[in-house]
Amino acid sequence: MFRTLSRYIVRQHVGPFFFGLAVITFVLLMDQLVDYLDLFLGKGVPLPTVIEVFVLCLGWMFALSIPMSVLVACLMAYGRLSQDQEITAMKAGGVSFIQIIAPTLVASAFLAGALLIYNDRILPRTNHRLANLLLDIHRKKPAIAIREGRFVNVQGYTIHVRKLDEKRSLLSDVTINRTREGREYETIFARRGAMTMSADGNVLTLDLEDGEIHQVDEKDPREYTRVRFPTHQINISGIGTELTRSDRKQRGDREMSIDEMRERIRTIDKELAASTAASRDQLAERALQVVGLGVAPRAAPRPSAGEARQAIANASATLDRLRRQREIKARERDRFQVEIQKKIAIPLACAIFVLIGGPLGIRVGTGGIGVGVGLSLGFFLLYYLCLVGGENLADRGLVSPFVAMWIADVLFAGVGIWLVLDLARYGTGRRA
Repeated sequence: MFRTLSRYIVRQHVGPFFFGLAVITFVLLMDQLVDYLDLFLGKGVPLPTVIEVFVLCLGWMFALSIPMSVLVACLMAYGRLSQDQEITAMKAGGVSFIQIIAPTLVASAFLAGALLIYNDRILPRTNHRLANLLLDIHRKKPAIAIREGRFVNVQGYTIHVRKLDEKRSLLSDVTINRTREGREYETIFARRGAMTMSADGNVLTLDLEDGEIHQVDEKDPREYTRVRFPTHQINISGIGTELTRSDRKQRGDREMSIDEMRERIRTIDKELAASTAASRDQLAERALQVVGLGVAPRAAPRPSAGEARQAIANASATLDRLRRQREIKARERDRFQVEIQKKIAIPLACAIFVLIGGPLGIRVGTGGIGVGVGLSLGFFLLYYLCLVGGENLADRGLVSPFVAMWIADVLFAGVGIWLVLDLARYGTGRRA
C-alpha cells in the first residue's frame, strides 16, 4: 500500500513541476529578451541566430529554474492534497507526515543527481558556445539602414537621401560627404541613383547619375575642383554586415567542468608556490645587501649608500610585484573553488526545497497558481541572494568558498527540517 501511495504522491508533482518549469523559464527568457533586444536590432542579427542565442540561454536557465520548479510542484501538489482532505485521510490510515513527504524527497534526490551531472557536463558547453556567439554578435558591424531624410555614417562616408524607393533600391537627390582624418574633402551630389549589396554583404555599391563632385585639395585648401558626371559609381567595402563565427579557446570558470577547474587550481597552486619561493629569494638578497654595507670584503669595492638604497628599493618593488601577482592568482583560485561548490550546492537545493515546500503547501492549502509561483520566487530569491552575497565575499577573500556556497543550503535546510518536525508534531499545523 505504501508503494502505491508513494507513486500516487510523486505523480501529483509531475504536472505542477513542468508547469512551474515552463512559467519560470518563460519569465527568464522575457528578461533576457529585454536585455538583448537593442543589441539584436542594432546589429541586424538574423532570426535564426536570435533563436540560437535563446536556446543556448536555456542552459543556465534550467540550472536555476529546475530547483525553483521543485518548490512550485511541492507547494501546489501538497496544497491540493491538503485542500482535498487527502492528507487527513492518509494520517487517519496511519501514514505519518514523514512517510508522506519521503517519496518526493527521494525523487528530488534523483533529480539533484541528474542536475549535478547536467551542471558539470552540459552547462559549461552551452555557456561557452553562448559566450562565443555573443562575442561574435558584439563584433558584428551594424546593418546599414539608409532611410529617407536621415544621415548614415559608414566607412568615412556620410550619406543623405531625400527620397528612397525601398522595393527597387532607387535613390533621389543624393548627397554624399567624404572625410579623412576627421576633415571633409569631397562632396558628391546626384539627382538619381541605385544601391546594391554584394553577395557576401561586405561591399555596398552606389550607382549615381547626373551629378557633381566638389573636391578640396588636402594639401592646399584654397584649391577647389568641380566635376560634373553623367554616371559615377562608388564602392564602399569593409561593411562586414555578415556575422562571422569564431571559436574562442579560452574558457572562464562558468565554461569549465569540475575536473577542468580542479586541474586549473592545481596549476595556480604551483604558480603560487613558485612566486613564494621567488619572494624568499628576494628577501635573502635584500638581507645580504644590507649586511654587505658593513662587512664587505676588502678586495671588493664598497657600495655607496645611494647604490645600496637603490638596490634595496629595487628588491622591495620586486617583492610588491610578486605579492600583487599572488593576490591575483589567489582570487582566481577562489573563483574556481566557488564555482565548483556552486555546481554541487544548487542541485542539492532540489531536496532542500522539498523540506520547505511540502510543509508550506499543506499549511496554506491550495491558493492557486499565483500562491505557488509567488512563494517559490520569494524563497528562491532569498536563496539566490545568499548565493550571490556569499560569492562576492569569497571572491574578496573574506570567507572560504566552501562556507560561501553552502551557507544558503545549510540555512534553508535548517528551516525546512524545522517545518517538517513542526508539522509532524502538530498535524496540519493549524492549531486551535
